[in-house]
Amino acid sequence: MLATPSAFPATDAVGDHNMTITMKGFMWRGLAAGAVAGLVWGLYLRFVLETQIGFALQFEDAAGLGAPAGEASLFSRATQQAGGMVGALLYGVVLGIVLAVTVAALHHRIAAHNEFGRAARVAAGIFVAMILIPLLKYPPNPPTVGNPDTVNQRTSDFLLLMGASIVLVFIAFFAWQWFADRGSEGATRFLAVVGGLGLVVVALYAIWPPSPDAVVPPNNEAAPALVVAADAPTQVLDQMLASARVNGDQSLRDSDDPTEPLDLTKVKKGSELAGVPFALSTTRLVDHSYASVIWHFRIESIGGYVLFWAVLASAFGFLADYKPRASDAVSAKR
Repeated sequence: MLATPSAFPATDAVGDHNMTITMKGFMWRGLAAGAVAGLVWGLYLRFVLETQIGFALQFEDAAGLGAPAGEASLFSRATQQAGGMVGALLYGVVLGIVLAVTVAALHHRIAAHNEFGRAARVAAGIFVAMILIPLLKYPPNPPTVGNPDTVNQRTSDFLLLMGASIVLVFIAFFAWQWFADRGSEGATRFLAVVGGLGLVVVALYAIWPPSPDAVVPPNNEAAPALVVAADAPTQVLDQMLASARVNGDQSLRDSDDPTEPLDLTKVKKGSELAGVPFALSTTRLVDHSYASVIWHFRIESIGGYVLFWAVLASAFGFLADYKPRASDAVSAKR
């Protein structure tokens, strides 16, 4: 596919300003643009998305209130955040090179007045294929969502859908060109290509398996991490027992089997509740709404990808379209 000349026109021929960029030049510009986009993405992760991750971790912590201390994390949260920013930078560099090579390979097929126009079209196609279509079926989730035992299944489903999406976007691209070559323009071409793509995507969503993980707040109800304090005042314990009997509250659990509610008919007085497991939903222990955290995380994740690809396409287009002034060229020769 790259068996074209090693130099691609960087701009339309205009007077004496026509110039060419080699494949190496494209890749260097893609690398630089990717570094810029990766840096922006890393900052976005740290100062925007990290907020929702922190809220999700509060639910995880609330679910383990009073539990014995486990093994310390291999890396501190600050180290994880720094690693995430470094990873975002590398992610940007790699995708910057991917964008540059794709623009170069499809250069003669993409109608645009400049490299920014070509980069914007390619970036939009990659975003739709690799981000938008897969994420609408399998939206991103913060910590506490998802069973670790289903990671392999979720990952394979997501990657297979991404592969199918890439093929579909390529077909849509060539279909768009096919209609254009035959003089079909405007609404007819748009409805045929975009409408057809939409119908196939809906069919894929129906065929592909759903996410195996239900989105529910973490809780300590199955294995309560809380217990009624042994030194609680007798009056408080008596009132707790009376309220549980009146309201049918099942927060008090059987000491022998914490997954089952305590049989209150066997409890004669409040003092017998000391040390009894107490299950309390994390939604009552954390200030934030769990549904709101999930919703904001997903929207901000997709928004971050939009920002990343917009910055990447803009930076690459600027670098590829940039023409040094005559005075700069003279200075460089000296």
